[in-house]
This record gives sequence, structure tokens and C-alpha cells, in this order.
Amino acid sequence: MLSILIFILFTIKNKDSIDKGGNENLQNKLNEVSEDINKIELDLASVTTPLNELNRFLGGNVTTGRLGEWNLESIVRDIMPNNSYQFQHQINPESRDLVDCAITSAEGVIIPIDSKFYAGQYQNYQDAKTGTDRKKVLTNLRTEILSDAKDISEKYLMRNMTSNYVILYIPSEKIVDLVNQIDGLREESFTDKNTLIMGPNTLAAFLDMVRTGHHYLKLNETATKVASVVRGIQKEFSNFDANTSSVLKRLDGAVKDVQNLQTRINVLGTKLEKGAESLEEEK
Repeated sequence: MLSILIFILFTIKNKDSIDKGGNENLQNKLNEVSEDINKIELDLASVTTPLNELNRFLGGNVTTGRLGEWNLESIVRDIMPNNSYQFQHQINPESRDLVDCAITSAEGVIIPIDSKFYAGQYQNYQDAKTGTDRKKVLTNLRTEILSDAKDISEKYLMRNMTSNYVILYIPSEKIVDLVNQIDGLREESFTDKNTLIMGPNTLAAFLDMVRTGHHYLKLNETATKVASVVRGIQKEFSNFDANTSSVLKRLDGAVKDVQNLQTRINVLGTKLEKGAESLEEEK
């Protein structure tokens, strides 16, 4: 469309058969067409910019890595309790390396998660023309993943502080599909590098399991508090029962004293009556 408008514009400009009286109207038309062309150019620029950014993501540069971190943060925030994770966390105080995410389990163990986005390898696989080329890409991807697995396990695993494994997170199920095509990669990564490879789906399921641990821990803490309150109430009831028994004993003694007093009053009354009768007789 842009090419057609430009062609029309130059055709109108170069047309010699237009008379002098129509020059003003022609100029107005030309101005309108020029404004339309400028507007189209601006619209094309607004479309080209995000396309260029997408190409940068797929190019495998630093921005791509940040895209993976955003994806990881989104999943963690949606699933885990607020006080159970930290982003860009320094696990080893003697190192300046920051893990993308540190999850704290219900037992207080830190689980390191680091994000890696192999978009360049994925693009190479899509561009491959033959089975041999695709196999070569998978071989390169295997080498790259094992290298990253070794790197993050050496950086973030610490005895008595972290779990005995790290998680290498790949924020794309399409790339995870490529990983699944590489025989023995997951097993070698875990056995030799202490690294679990996870995509969005498996990470979400794993985090939900960790979150359940936090949930049961909170229930246990609540149950402990309830049990403590019940024991306190039970103790107070025991004290109350003891006090009630003491009061009943004292009341029982008081009743007996009153009964004894009443008996003495009755005896005294009888004696007074007899004494009065004796005095009457003597009189």
C-alpha cells in the first residue's frame, strides 16, 4: 500500500498535463497524501519495534535470560507463600553469585532454582534442513545444558544449607520437548551434576508439592498451639475442681458445726424447760 501511494504521489507531481488553475487543489491533494504516508510510516515503525525486540529475545542474548527470569518469578509468586522464596539471592556469603530464585522448604532447606533460555538452539533446530543437522543441534544443546548444570550446582549447593540438588529451569515447553529427545540427558544431569531439569509444567507441580509441606507445617503449628491452650484450660479446671472440693469440705464442716450448735441449743432448751417446770412445782 505504501509503495502504491508513493507511486501515485510521484506520478501526480510529474504530470505535465495539469493546467495552472488546478495547481492549488493539486497541492492540497499532495499534502493530504503526504500526511497519510507519514502516518503509515509511523504505524509501521510501531510494529517494527516489538518485532525487533522479539528477534532479540530469540537471539539468545542477555535480554532472553531476563525473559526466563520473569517467567520463573511469575510461577513462583502464583504458587508459593510470600515468605518462602527470594529472588536474586546470595546463598554463599563468600561468593557474589546470585541465584535466580531460592525456595525455602517447610524444613528450612533452601532449594536453588536457576533459569536458562536456550532460544538460540531452538531456532537452530527449526532452521535445520536435514536429520543430521537436527542431530547436531541436539548434541550442542546437550553439551550446553550439562555445562550449565555443572556451573549452577558448583555455585549454589552448600552443605547443611541447601538441598542436595539444584533446579535448572527452562521456561519453554517447546525447548523441553527438545530436551526430552536427548537420550539420558536428564539422568546424567541429575546423577553427575546434581541438577534437575524442569519446564513450566513440572516446576509448577514441584512447587505445589513444596507449598503443601508449608501448609501441613502451618497446620501442625496451629495444632500445637491449640493443644497448649487445651492443656492450660485442663490445668485450670483441675485447680478449680480442687478448690471446689476444698470449699465443699469447709461447707460440710460448717454445716456440722451448725448442726452441733443446734443440738446444744436443743439440749439447753430442754434443760431450761425442765428447770422452769421444777421452779413452778416448788412455788
